[in-house]
Amino acid sequence: MPMPPLWHLSLNRSSVATTKLHSQMPSFASTAYLRRFLLRHIARFLALGCLLAVSMTPIRAQANPTLWAAAASTDTLVLASGQLTLAPNAAQAAAVYGSYARFGMFDSAPQNIAPANQVLVTWGATVPAAASVRVDVRGFNGQRWSDWTLDVQSGQTVAFATIARQIQYRLVLLANEAAPVVDFVQLAPNTLAESDAISIMEDEPIAPTYHIRATRMGLVGDRTANGHIIQPNDWFVSLPSFRSLSSRGGGEYMARLSYRGKSIVVPVWEVGPWNIHDDYWNVEREKFGDLPVGWPQDHAAYFDGYNGGWAEKGRVRFPTAADVGDGAWVALGIPFNDEQEELDITFLWLGRDPGDNPDPMPVGSVTPEPAPIEELPAGTIQVDNQGEQFSRSDVAWFEFSCGKNRHSFWTFSTNKPEEAVNNARWTTPLEAGDYSVTVFVPYCPNGKSDTTSARYVVQHADGETQVVVNQAEHAGNWVELGRYRFDGTGTVSLSDLADDRMKAIWFDSVRWTK
Repeated sequence: MPMPPLWHLSLNRSSVATTKLHSQMPSFASTAYLRRFLLRHIARFLALGCLLAVSMTPIRAQANPTLWAAAASTDTLVLASGQLTLAPNAAQAAAVYGSYARFGMFDSAPQNIAPANQVLVTWGATVPAAASVRVDVRGFNGQRWSDWTLDVQSGQTVAFATIARQIQYRLVLLANEAAPVVDFVQLAPNTLAESDAISIMEDEPIAPTYHIRATRMGLVGDRTANGHIIQPNDWFVSLPSFRSLSSRGGGEYMARLSYRGKSIVVPVWEVGPWNIHDDYWNVEREKFGDLPVGWPQDHAAYFDGYNGGWAEKGRVRFPTAADVGDGAWVALGIPFNDEQEELDITFLWLGRDPGDNPDPMPVGSVTPEPAPIEELPAGTIQVDNQGEQFSRSDVAWFEFSCGKNRHSFWTFSTNKPEEAVNNARWTTPLEAGDYSVTVFVPYCPNGKSDTTSARYVVQHADGETQVVVNQAEHAGNWVELGRYRFDGTGTVSLSDLADDRMKAIWFDSVRWTK
């Protein structure tokens, strides 16, 4: 499943010239000369400001992307020299990073690779005093992302638990005064022989569920660890490890929250509350390895006196292993003023979704049993957005861990034909005959409103037919586009052109059924 560059920030090498006024002004023979001098230099400053304003605006990926093609970027820019640094107006870092005045995050565009289980990471940077650069790396096995390997040093080899078919790095740039400057980052996978590349197993285990105490997030207006600005009624969760932090606006790591019969799915966008190295859902934890899986360190500190009652952020006054965004909190049916509650949490990047309100597991146990596999109806051919029979334009896309095979692409809709640049196509060979065509509209709580007018186009033996689907109304369901005659090939296409604007339009799976 290739995920292409979504946005990148760049300053053209020829577009920026350094201009400054000397501290000492020359003597002038006349007022006219002074006026011309000032106007000339003011114009040069304005021109430079315009260039910077344009260059620091997210732009669509170009035909020849730069070294710094990005899947997501917050307050970083590429200098004329080709180096990556903080934007001049970079905002203050989230508290989880410490007391840094400026923060930037850069998620590279994933790199498609031949099957590999290790990658050699090399990078170079100039890091002034009171500044920091962190490099994290992860792999994608065709179904889901691995945990991030954190604080990777140049020359370090990162190993993956499963075979990776894509690799990606993340840069975190922090500064109080002079900004760090990154020269390059290189990922060199150790390509495996095809015979050694173990295929992804379909009978993967069910994602684990544990019973924890959680709190309502609040903190509207604050910045999270991935650069998101917390909104009223936000839908996300904070967990105490950087290993499973999604990109800004992304859903690579999703959690199911269940409370008294209600169950929702939210992305992981923040790190906390009490710890930042406590991935208590993993059998091999980053820290606190003497605690059983599923038992958060802050719970152990509060209830068992572990570590003298202290967590990484201080003495535990009340146990909470997750902070829940206000909107998600209320959606679970918990009163807004009840700021603490017990609930069940399922870590969906660790296996298949068990569905609404799964039974929590005993602390210290894991789930070895496979989840049930969805069977295709008889006579059905299905094309998913991660298969070779799916293609899309290489412009501006987002991805989310939802839908069939826990992955969907999405982009923003537009009602202006001249702005419609994103399009995708599902194609499959078919025996001649009549087929019902259905499309899957995923339920993806990414905080965006879904389009009400996705324009699917079915190409068949008698021409082509456009069918408008209200994705907001049909989220989580298969929608039939009609029954048509095919003579050897079936094709369904969808673009970002709709009747609305700046709504999420989703690209998931298509079926042809005889």
